[in-house]
Amino acid sequence: WLCGSASRKSLFCFPCLLFGGELSWTQTGVNDLKHLSEKIKKHESCKCHLDNSKLAMFGSVNIITQLDESYRVGIRKHNEEVDKNRYILSKLIDCVHFCGAFELALRGHNETESSLNPGVFRGLVDLVSSIDSAMEKHVKSATVLKGTSKTIQNKLLDCMLDVTRHFIIQQLRNTEYVAIQADDTTDVSTKCQSVLVYRYIDGNGKIVERFYGFTQLKDSCAESIATALLDQLNIVFPEHCEKQKLIAQSYNGASVIRGESGGVQRKVRDRYPNAHYVHCYAHQLNLIMEQAASKIMQVRIFFCDLSGFPAFFSRSPKRTQVLE
Repeated sequence: WLCGSASRKSLFCFPCLLFGGELSWTQTGVNDLKHLSEKIKKHESCKCHLDNSKLAMFGSVNIITQLDESYRVGIRKHNEEVDKNRYILSKLIDCVHFCGAFELALRGHNETESSLNPGVFRGLVDLVSSIDSAMEKHVKSATVLKGTSKTIQNKLLDCMLDVTRHFIIQQLRNTEYVAIQADDTTDVSTKCQSVLVYRYIDGNGKIVERFYGFTQLKDSCAESIATALLDQLNIVFPEHCEKQKLIAQSYNGASVIRGESGGVQRKVRDRYPNAHYVHCYAHQLNLIMEQAASKIMQVRIFFCDLSGFPAFFSRSPKRTQVLE
């Protein structure tokens, strides 16, 4: 523990320098070599030095030898509690994943304990509890975090979204070439949203399409769509060298998209020079079939009659029975 300073020409106590102690061993220093042995023995026996020495040695010796039995028991119980919480959380995530895989709404009309319609998520949690003793004990005894509230459901969904996007981003950064497909749509609440899909080759040489997500737009103008799209691309391609990976962009043929000077594809290409614009072939085929069918009278009559069938049968239970 004894250390010295060449500039001060004095001796100091290293543990006391770290954690505080007697002024003579931490600030002024000891330079009385005649009585050094006595001062060392006196300092080694003081409580402050002994406490500081223990702190300085913490971690240099096996941690198990420094902990008493009661503390080790507390750590073991804490670790068991952590493992149990992780197990419960994994079951909750499985329930959310099940609802997402089959496109089921998580929540019900009334999610109280006495409700007869608590929703699919609560129903799954109750089902897992009936066949899993650990989950049953948690649901019945949990007071702090039960895991079935709408707030927890939303947080689990956000965490799963972050993990999925992180996986997609890692694959995109490891591939050599990337293409994007984008379109804007209006949901049931009349909010305009942008849809982004990545298309690339994974590590196994297979062509992969990944839906990345929705982005809410202020309006349907080229500036809003391009800004939202570029913000998403900047997350995946932050470096200048990675911007060369984007080699294609595919949209519909609307003028706000394909405009050569102010369209979305032009704004994206200004930032990503290799991103060549391709009019979506599925959209082209749809336009061709629509225009071709509209020129044939028999086809127009057929589709006109076909569109009237649902209304004709839905208005009468007797007519509906004929179809059964």
